This record gives sequence, structure tokens and C-alpha cells, in this order.
Amino acid sequence: MEKVIELAIKHGHTLFVKSVDGSTLTGIPEPSSDPAKLKIRTPLGHFWIPLDEVSHVSRLIAFK
Repeated sequence: MEKVIELAIKHGHTLFVKSVDGSTLTGIPEPSSDPAKLKIRTPLGHFWIPLDEVSHVSRLIAFK
């Protein structure tokens, strides 16, 4: 999971994140000063999600 997040940050890809409680979030990941949390930018603002609360991560890659 960390490798997918690192690649998405490096390439500016969008992430789809599903948490253990079933909620989902889609946005652009950004580097975080806390290695135990995922920082993600969405149209609603920035969110920090503890990695132990993430159950699934998918990279959304747009082909140009």
C-alpha cells in the first residue's frame, strides 16, 4: 500500500481510498511529515488519514 501511495505522489495521480469503516475518499495525495498518516487533497479540503485505518487504495491514472 505504501508503494502505491509513493507512486501516486511522485506522478501526481489521483487516489481512491477506502477506510475500515467503509467510507471512501478520492483526491491527490501529498507528502506528509507524519509517515503514519496519508495526506490527501480533495475538492472539500485537505485530509489526514491514519494508515492503519485504510483498508484499500487504488491509483486512478488518466491516459492522455
